[in-house]
Amino acid sequence: MPNTGRPSRDCHLCRQRRVKCDLARPACQRCIKYGAQCPGYRDQQELVFRNADPTVVKKRKKRAPLPQSPSSQSSSSSSSSSSSDGGVLSAPSLSPNGDFVFTSSTDLVLVNGANYNALPPLTWPVYEHWTSHSIPIILDVYSNLDFIKDMYRDYTDDGPLIWAAHLFSRTYVTNMQYSTALSRSSDSETQRELGGYLGKTLNLVSEALKTPEGAQRDDILATVWILTNYELLIGSLSRTEVLSPWHLHARGLYSILKARGCAPLLKPDGRKSFWPAYSMVQIQALITNTECPPESKEWLETIERLLPLHPGEGLGLAISYFIIKICSVQARIFNLLRRRDFPGASRDYPDLFAQMKAAEQEFEDWIEKNYVGTHILEIYAMSLYHSAIVKGYHVMRLLINFLTHYPPCPIPLEQLNEDREYSVKTAQNAAQGILESVPRVLGPLSSSKDKSPKTVFDALRVIWPLISVYVMDICRSEQRLAAEGLLFYIGRELGVRQALNKYPDTLTLPAEAKEPLGV
Repeated sequence: MPNTGRPSRDCHLCRQRRVKCDLARPACQRCIKYGAQCPGYRDQQELVFRNADPTVVKKRKKRAPLPQSPSSQSSSSSSSSSSSDGGVLSAPSLSPNGDFVFTSSTDLVLVNGANYNALPPLTWPVYEHWTSHSIPIILDVYSNLDFIKDMYRDYTDDGPLIWAAHLFSRTYVTNMQYSTALSRSSDSETQRELGGYLGKTLNLVSEALKTPEGAQRDDILATVWILTNYELLIGSLSRTEVLSPWHLHARGLYSILKARGCAPLLKPDGRKSFWPAYSMVQIQALITNTECPPESKEWLETIERLLPLHPGEGLGLAISYFIIKICSVQARIFNLLRRRDFPGASRDYPDLFAQMKAAEQEFEDWIEKNYVGTHILEIYAMSLYHSAIVKGYHVMRLLINFLTHYPPCPIPLEQLNEDREYSVKTAQNAAQGILESVPRVLGPLSSSKDKSPKTVFDALRVIWPLISVYVMDICRSEQRLAAEGLLFYIGRELGVRQALNKYPDTLTLPAEAKEPLGV
């Protein structure tokens, strides 16, 4: 009897064993668990035999589309040229069984050079397992980052980069389908699959780092960096406990950079991989109120001596130096507050406040002497600078509040109130800078409703600046409300779960630091 259905897409061994195949590429997990080498899949272009009854054939001929007249062909040529760039298939969605499902998005199709009109939309889905699209998706997400593009060009074996791409891409597609849910219980099959990819990626990274050359491998650094961004997709940044995955990956980036030393920074490719990783390390220092790595100045000075610098590296160096100083100040302040050390805070305050203002002035002087353009990377860099201003002066205000409750403090109360007003004003101006820059980053998304993967990376880069405005009560209430709205927009439209979190205040601080005397 002829086969009247679609051929099984299972791998050859799973079809032979008569078990359900998970259709993973390059090898299905069932074969791996079975202890056998996956033999691969049948050609999807194999023929599907159907009933050749003459009546059925006659009905099909009646349903066949008619060719256009020459006039209609010419009138539709402009439409076909615009639609042919994107093809006749729309962006994929994810089916319950783990396939990408493509559907028709146009009424025009080009056949042998001729346009045929009035074709109905596809009434059947075109299935292809999502793993064949995971690398194109992640390359689209990071299309502005040469570092990642170079990695996937140079490392094509079945290593951690491939598995990290599967993990990131599947999470992205799933989040896009269910982006408005603050928390969604996915089906157990999806969770097991994602857990398998995460475990495989972590195991490969762990095995590589056990070897002497592991930390020197660019693909390992890139994989750990992708894992930190994956944690933003699932929303673990707000978890500040010791074993939080995002913080573990950020510390892993520092460990790799420390093991690599300054030698990779002498080469252009080494600096390309350094900047994204080091930026994540500095963001963690800002979040956790700790100092930047002690090797930071050595790394930056090594790059600074390599003249001429690459475009954007001058701004990156200036902002990195500024964040090092801010993190040092805030770490000292939190150390004083946690110990409730009134005498120590009174003694150190003049130096701490002077360091903050000096760091700010030094960067402003650099800006006056150097041109900062409007490239999206420069906009993101300035947003990071403004977020450090917001966080730094927020912490400084806590110290000022604390000292107003200490009568023996030699600093006059009038001076403390003046410094407090300066801190509030400076932080609010920086918060406004962040809010005004975000629409320039997300503008293409809001104007054209473009939800392609490449917009995700732009959104990921403004997550921390927006969070700094949203959670720091030094900012005005309308600024915090605007930041909350932008975060929800990113979470809803792009599926970045991190943007949907509420960020409860978990810091343990003395009551005197929360409000100044008399309030």
